[in-house]
Amino acid sequence: MVINNKKKYKHLALAVVMLTVLSNLVAQPAPTIYTTWAPGFTHALQHTHDMALPAWGPYSTKFNGISHVPIKNDGIRFDVIVQPSLYFRNVTPLASTQRESGYHPWDASADLSYFAYRFQLEWKDQVYCDVSFSKVDENSRLIRAAYVNNTNRPRSMALNIFTSIQHPYQKRVAIVKPHDIKFYQASDYLDFTDSIKAFNYNLVYDGQLRGQIKDENAASKSAIVAGKNPGEKLSYRLKNDRNMRQGVILIRYRSVDNDDAQLSIAINNNTGMTATLPYTKDYSLVSIAVAAIPNGALNLKLKTLKKAKIAFDGFMLLHEDEISSIKFQEASINRIPKEIESGLKNSAVFKYDDIPEYYGILWEDSLADRRTLFDDSPDKALAHFNHLVKKEHRSSNKSRIGGNNKGYFENIFSAPINVAPRQQTNRYAYVVSGSSAKDVINRLKTLSFDEHTIDDIAKRQQTISDNWTVNKAGEPYIFSQRLMAATTLTNVNYPTFAGNNYMKHTTPGKRWSAFYTWDAGFIGLGYCTLNLGRALESLNAYTMDVTEQSAFLEHGTPLPVQAYLFNALWNATQNEEYLRYFYPRLKRYYEFLNGAESSPTRNLKSNLLQTWDIFYNSGGWDDYSPQVYMHRHKLARSTAATVNTAHQIRFAKLLKMAATYLGYRQDVENYTKDIQLYSKSLQEFSWDEASGYFGYVKHNGKGEPNGILRDDSGVNFNMGLDGVSPLIAGICTPEQKSRLIEHIFSKANLWTDQGITAIDQSASYYNKDGYWNGRVWMPHQWFIWKTMLDLNEPEKAIQIAQTALDVWKRETEATYNCWENFSVETGNGGGWHQFGALSSPVLNWFSALYRPGNVTHGFNVWPVMQKFYPENNGFDGQFRLFADQGEHSSSLLFCLNDAYDYQATLNGKSVPLNKVLDGLYTIKIVLEKKHNEIFNLEIKPQETII
Repeated sequence: MVINNKKKYKHLALAVVMLTVLSNLVAQPAPTIYTTWAPGFTHALQHTHDMALPAWGPYSTKFNGISHVPIKNDGIRFDVIVQPSLYFRNVTPLASTQRESGYHPWDASADLSYFAYRFQLEWKDQVYCDVSFSKVDENSRLIRAAYVNNTNRPRSMALNIFTSIQHPYQKRVAIVKPHDIKFYQASDYLDFTDSIKAFNYNLVYDGQLRGQIKDENAASKSAIVAGKNPGEKLSYRLKNDRNMRQGVILIRYRSVDNDDAQLSIAINNNTGMTATLPYTKDYSLVSIAVAAIPNGALNLKLKTLKKAKIAFDGFMLLHEDEISSIKFQEASINRIPKEIESGLKNSAVFKYDDIPEYYGILWEDSLADRRTLFDDSPDKALAHFNHLVKKEHRSSNKSRIGGNNKGYFENIFSAPINVAPRQQTNRYAYVVSGSSAKDVINRLKTLSFDEHTIDDIAKRQQTISDNWTVNKAGEPYIFSQRLMAATTLTNVNYPTFAGNNYMKHTTPGKRWSAFYTWDAGFIGLGYCTLNLGRALESLNAYTMDVTEQSAFLEHGTPLPVQAYLFNALWNATQNEEYLRYFYPRLKRYYEFLNGAESSPTRNLKSNLLQTWDIFYNSGGWDDYSPQVYMHRHKLARSTAATVNTAHQIRFAKLLKMAATYLGYRQDVENYTKDIQLYSKSLQEFSWDEASGYFGYVKHNGKGEPNGILRDDSGVNFNMGLDGVSPLIAGICTPEQKSRLIEHIFSKANLWTDQGITAIDQSASYYNKDGYWNGRVWMPHQWFIWKTMLDLNEPEKAIQIAQTALDVWKRETEATYNCWENFSVETGNGGGWHQFGALSSPVLNWFSALYRPGNVTHGFNVWPVMQKFYPENNGFDGQFRLFADQGEHSSSLLFCLNDAYDYQATLNGKSVPLNKVLDGLYTIKIVLEKKHNEIFNLEIKPQETII
């Protein structure tokens, strides 16, 4: 019989692609979460921490533009860089995501079917180009470069479009083996248990698997390190589908410690064999003979027998005489695509070796030059004089621009693009992906540069700001808020690696391609004002099911902002399916911080929490004075910050409200006990009467508290945001509340013209040139803003929000940048210039004060039901007040349609409704009965329209 291997392999490849497609469909949430939460919507959130965003999006970690995530989802990315410039004979640096380079996120839709950037070619708005990317269909995007000349002189412009493939590694190890022998990756283990559980046993950094490290010398790109202790166990599922009765297990490994390692190896729980893995600096192979191998599935178990760390790459089950046919060798990475003839003018169709899809690009300019760049940085390659202008004589052949040969870019260069004074000129292109060259070519044939067609595509897109209804008083803030929304929505990178999978992920700014736990919590809170689906997937990314190894996704400061996001999503939706899905995930998060699952947080006899083992930073404030002093003097083991215990109390209170609603009585009792225990500890050991702040608590060698950390002059070292954090927890006495509020709002202490600073300005350790110390940030102000509503101080809550919005408006309008922080002295923005994350509370404040259809309350209020009238000219809601310390009052902010005046009733009785400005009202709630009482609140328009 003659076997057509070519046909056989073609069908096999197709089957592999189809399997990949199916796995990819279940590997990310359903896009429907962006529009509606139909019953069963949480099913798509299970077993994934990815995002529901489309394959095309602003995912590049290098240059600005649009990228495509292939269906294979193995970390490789296809990039399209769009770079407008003036047509000068000088260098125009590309719009890098790693530096400030002249472009600004300008607008976006929540699902990224549309996003746009403004390139400032002559500051400010004298000459600029707005580059936008619009969805045509799932596989096609329209690129529009709109050049605007606001000067009185004509301008000559240029447009460069680059395409490239980007790998998440710099080298690759290929396996040469018979096709019927399978290589099992070490990271695909069923289980990894340790004989000694370290503090991070259930909190592996960055969401990695236990024992996992990235390793480009491994064939699987990551390895599993075992042998830190004797008795570590790894288990795998192998398959004998070759009727083998005896053979070998071939292990690829390298030594981490300078010693031989020893393993016991067992198959299907049979008596284990002992094997020695000799010391080897580089990856080597060792074979273990096995006999009486049953057919079908096999359980392979490895156990370390001594303390000697080794990195496992993977395993094979094969005949002994097949070992010589196995080779691991470095393979070249081919970044140069094969170009396929399309028969279309102004087009190119590419196929890359490492991507199953085909790509096509269609451009408008028939006179554009085509060039290739052999460098990993187009900036450097184009810096030479000859490459800054078009060739004098156009050729059908592509020009070759040399470089360091570490990268490869296809380039389409259009110039000159002449723009008359006070005029606009547009240029267009399309990018397409498809499963075959035929699919891509056929799609390209249907695309048109007809103005009517392009206008139709543009009109189908709806940006975030298009959906905003804003009261008249809020209109001056729209522009600065739109830039914040665009920045936050487009700060998404691919690839990010966690849980043995590559995924799309939000980032504080594109210079960081990593997870950030507390930053991501604030990103999610900002998303609550933009799109609840984006907020939902953010919470899902950082919380874990009980079957997953880590208690939550940890990177950086472990302040549990996800608890507040969890609460905010309930406040926005009152969706019970959501609550039941996320409650156990947040409970696990809480319990780890509470000392469960080998957590290191409860080592002190004071019962004050420490998170120093998890991360050096307790509250996100890098140079916070007592934190710096404590680490410098190596006092971390014996010192407890205040902020972690304070937020754990509030975490417990938020979960207690959810548990009460769900009827989980035992959980309610447990949270109540924790609240009492932690509150007592803070009051007994942390309060400093002299300064009027809570302090860092020192402990002796037995873990017993022995005083407050003080500076050299004997003053409480914690006169700052950490020192007022028990106010957020809601555990202060009336006298303490009074003093802390005075500190916060006094210009002699924490209050400034820019908002609340991190360190009391009267303290000797205040530093006006610091990073946190001496600057104003938004995140902790958000906690205090909500707390002021709990304390029935709505005027102070509005003061915080309005000050922040004014600062943001001033600095964003001046620079078009979205800053991390602000100088106390000048108010100037600083830090990263395209920052979302910790700056995103401005979105919450804008919605609370100026977008009708918003109700805001403190942490002690639990909405049972709430509904705005269709025109946002009224409200009907039911709430439960969970008050503590004998308090039975709280405040709510309502933003309503500013075309009306309103009146309110509480439990059917008239209640004062304080008008702050047209459309914005505050209500102070004082309950006469016991706490936990449900109250009904109704707001109706008065008879007369303003």
